[in-house]
Amino acid sequence: MPTEKPRVTFTIKQEILDKVDEFRYATKAKNQSQAILSLLEKGLEEAEQKTKKAPLYSSEAMDIARRYSDLDIYGKDTIRAVMETEENRIKEQAELDAPPAEPKIIPLFWSASAAGIASPILGEDFDNYELKEEDPQGAMFAVKVQGDSMEPYFPDGSIAFCNKDPLQDGDIGVFSVDGGSVIKQYHYDGFMGMTYLFSLNRNRSDADVVIPRSTGQTLVCQGRVITRRRYPLPR
Repeated sequence: MPTEKPRVTFTIKQEILDKVDEFRYATKAKNQSQAILSLLEKGLEEAEQKTKKAPLYSSEAMDIARRYSDLDIYGKDTIRAVMETEENRIKEQAELDAPPAEPKIIPLFWSASAAGIASPILGEDFDNYELKEEDPQGAMFAVKVQGDSMEPYFPDGSIAFCNKDPLQDGDIGVFSVDGGSVIKQYHYDGFMGMTYLFSLNRNRSDADVVIPRSTGQTLVCQGRVITRRRYPLPR
């Protein structure tokens, strides 16, 4: 008595059945069942190919691992020391062989006001500046300090390196106040509704800028000055 072949019953969405019919007519299959069987066989072959993986380790590596497992504790320590030495050597060699990093060029504005120009002109409002190792590498632009109101930390003619990070209370920033630009220490008194732009040189407190909320003055922060320390706010 012949043995019946296994039977499987399943439900197919109409859109999938339409694709089966397209495959059937394209391959000239006798019927839907033959088309479905052909698709199943094809799918199983592709899945089998994807699951076939190359050996994780070569036969040479497996042999070394087997021989390593037969060593005593001193032999294993020696092998680990050699491996660590070789790994460090390869790492150092890769660093030596790596191409040198391209120098970062940022605009160096001749003044704080130049930093606020929408379309500054190279050679008239700013110069290209190549960051040195000791300069803040996160700087997006730099400004030449003018005047003595930020001494001794930012003397006249020095360079202030800036990014676009959000400004926090006590930070040094480059500000535009009603079109005039300054480099000052920022402080906001929410209770009084007052914004203060302080000079670090308190002998030049006359250069402080005080902006009451009610005045309607325009205040724009053009950039946050990158510093290696925090400066206490004046009392």
